[in-house]
Amino acid sequence: MFKSEQEKRPIYDGRPANRRGPPIAIYHTAFAQLKDSLQDLNKVVDPHEVKRAGDTAKLILASTQIYETERERASIIYPYICSLLGIELRENVATTTGGKNKAESNALVEQDLDDKTFGKNVAIVGHLELKNELGVAGQCAVQNTLGLQTERCLPQYKDIRYTTCCPCIIISIAGPYIMFGGAICADIFVAEAFTNFIYLGETKEQIMTLSQIFAAVAHALDTLKEYYRCLKLNLGPPNGRELDDYRRSLFKATYNNRPVLIKFCEAYHGNAHRIVAKAGYAPQLFFCERLQGGVMMVIMELVDGRDAFHRFGSTKTIPSDLLDNVKAAISKLHEANLVFGDLRRPNILVKEEKDRSGTISPSLNDSGGIAWAEGVRPHGLMRKQHDLDMIDLLNPSVEMIT
Repeated sequence: MFKSEQEKRPIYDGRPANRRGPPIAIYHTAFAQLKDSLQDLNKVVDPHEVKRAGDTAKLILASTQIYETERERASIIYPYICSLLGIELRENVATTTGGKNKAESNALVEQDLDDKTFGKNVAIVGHLELKNELGVAGQCAVQNTLGLQTERCLPQYKDIRYTTCCPCIIISIAGPYIMFGGAICADIFVAEAFTNFIYLGETKEQIMTLSQIFAAVAHALDTLKEYYRCLKLNLGPPNGRELDDYRRSLFKATYNNRPVLIKFCEAYHGNAHRIVAKAGYAPQLFFCERLQGGVMMVIMELVDGRDAFHRFGSTKTIPSDLLDNVKAAISKLHEANLVFGDLRRPNILVKEEKDRSGTISPSLNDSGGIAWAEGVRPHGLMRKQHDLDMIDLLNPSVEMIT
């Protein structure tokens, strides 16, 4: 079922590896704050620490028990989850289409909107899926995102879909394990795991760690509840934007009254970009910093052009003058003892006029289908020769630089 759903209505959750969406921390501060807190639990300030630690200990005792049925486990576990996260759950929510039950969400966390312009609207703040044991009766994390995607498509959420990216916290429980994540719905439906499955084990240190995690998630849920409560609804869907690939985190904007391109990514070498830009082989760089949630934000000059893959495809020969500029740009980096590392057609920007330039856009060989230079390995040392070999792979007939 999951495979067929991924082909018809894909969820961009990294499965398969090349079906990965942009980091959802860029869509709402609740996600960015939560990711920061989970990376460093010492940042978590919990005014209800004593009570939450006590509830965590009770949850651990209840979770490690063995239950006959999923319903029995839920009846015991849910009250502790509600207390720890400061939420109320609407359980066993059936999704109906044409009078038939198509799916069921184990539980929803909901928030009424103050805006009654189009009548009463209720947003999904959290989506919870529970299984009696890990690996029994399906994978709860997969079913969680599938259920959320189905639920959000219902007509009663139309006004909210027109106004927002529908940020939502995902909670997956399987036996004595719990997992947290988030999801948004923009051009595509993106889901991201913030944790692995965490064992609800019984040690004093684990109790405090779990208590801090619950406090961080509770704060994120509170932030989203307030966001939805104050949400002002739109009359219709927002205007779309056209990009070569909606999976890439690229946005057009204005910066100091200048048109710019904003890129969000996990890593970016600002100094390398500045070196190439100074030589005239890359757009001017205005900003490059790491934001809350661990995402890099890069603001650069908007250049009228397309990347070499969309301009020439995967087989058409790249013109020699463009390759000369690419070689010159790489030489500038090598003079500074820097390696580009991912010199492929999608990462070469071709301007509409005669001048050409390349931009730096590190990426991962997710699908295994990328032709890398010999010697390139995951987490391996990148060498200057790898750049030169990658230039050779841009056009099979082009001789390597010596």
